[in-house]
Amino acid sequence: MKRMIRYLFAMAVLVISVEVRAEGAVKESTSQVDTLNAFAAELLSIIEQKRVAGSVTTSNRIGGYSGMPEYFNEIEYRDTASDRLFARVRWIRETPKLAQMIEVFLRDANGKLVADYYVSYLTKHRNAPMYALVNLHRRDDGLQAFRQFDLFGEKLYENCRGEYFGKSVDVSIDSFDPSASVDQVATELYASCFGLMPTSPGKFLHPAGLIPKAGGAKRISVEINAHGLLEARIADLGNQIAKTPGNALLYLERGKAHLQLLRMEDAAADFTQSLHLNDDLDAAYFGRGMALGRLGRLDEGIADLTQFLNRNPESSIGYTKRGVRRIWNKDFDGAIKDLKLALILDDNNAEAHDDLGVALAQTGYLEDAVEHFLKAKAIDPTYQKVHHNLAMVLYMVADLKNALRAVDDALRLAPDAKNSLLLKGSILADLGRKAEAGAIREKAEFLPEGNWSERSAIR
Repeated sequence: MKRMIRYLFAMAVLVISVEVRAEGAVKESTSQVDTLNAFAAELLSIIEQKRVAGSVTTSNRIGGYSGMPEYFNEIEYRDTASDRLFARVRWIRETPKLAQMIEVFLRDANGKLVADYYVSYLTKHRNAPMYALVNLHRRDDGLQAFRQFDLFGEKLYENCRGEYFGKSVDVSIDSFDPSASVDQVATELYASCFGLMPTSPGKFLHPAGLIPKAGGAKRISVEINAHGLLEARIADLGNQIAKTPGNALLYLERGKAHLQLLRMEDAAADFTQSLHLNDDLDAAYFGRGMALGRLGRLDEGIADLTQFLNRNPESSIGYTKRGVRRIWNKDFDGAIKDLKLALILDDNNAEAHDDLGVALAQTGYLEDAVEHFLKAKAIDPTYQKVHHNLAMVLYMVADLKNALRAVDDALRLAPDAKNSLLLKGSILADLGRKAEAGAIREKAEFLPEGNWSERSAIR
């Protein structure tokens, strides 16, 4: 988690802001003070609720500041089920019921950090927290974005790090930096980092409403209406396009949103328009290649991804996506070449290991396929399809016991995955467990086909 302490000066201004009454008297803004203190109390209430419920474990250390040794007792609270850090509080040792600093971390059902909160008081003045920050996070396609707000909805700071089509990036924008240019936010990279992040803290200003009450699910689950966010983003971009129809970046961003909503025709149209306006937008070639492939226009999709790779020859994800489309096009030799190139560029590319395993399995190299599935699983244990694919190959070589373990791992991650349930039914039948196999197949029969995914599964 990143926290830009220099922004806390802005919070100091908020805390000591004043109101001028008609008679000329000056009074501290009690509404802001009350809001800040209520927020700190809400965070502590969340932590106490989980402590009483027994859903956190704790550890502590004694620490202090310059001239104030052993000032606080810092307690870390970890989620019992996952051992992930949930909160950290520095309690003042002389007054153990008072907290000097509070942090709370909210994660989604997969353990990915969605938001974190930071509150701290001055060591000698407790009228209101000196700092009160809401930090939102988004991780996607190799980029990790971070947007920071104060408690009153003011955007303070943005940071984005990671890899963008094979290139290392680090974008930082300080809202209080007068040198920050409007041009910084009118770029393809900025849009990819922050385009689908909330522009205000919204419901995250009230974290208590995002966490199950005591006695509910032990694992924190923060539900985000991604569909609604994307729909709102598309509508907003449509309004902007109506005002400035010559802005290629607006079509690019709307294409990405359509792509995430699986509206491939709309996505391809927007990417095409963005390229008509600006042929230098590599991400538009990449996005259109993705969309055309999903529309079954595989040769056109591969051509767009080839154009992208001609400009970005060190993009592991580019070779991965072209390799997937070559699998769909039954060009397994071409797919194997692409996926091996992807792994030369990034051996930690779990998707490339998995898809290479699929291509190898389709061409009869089952032992090599298992090796790549195991590597993908080691890199990303939450990758559901790799467990399914591993189970399928183990089933093909009649290693039924290990196949059953692998498909159970797949179903733990996606209990209603129809293909995995049908595979488990076949494995159980071959193990002689006919009744269980029948029950599993009956359950699978009434389930819809699996959700769209770029990741290939062995059929």
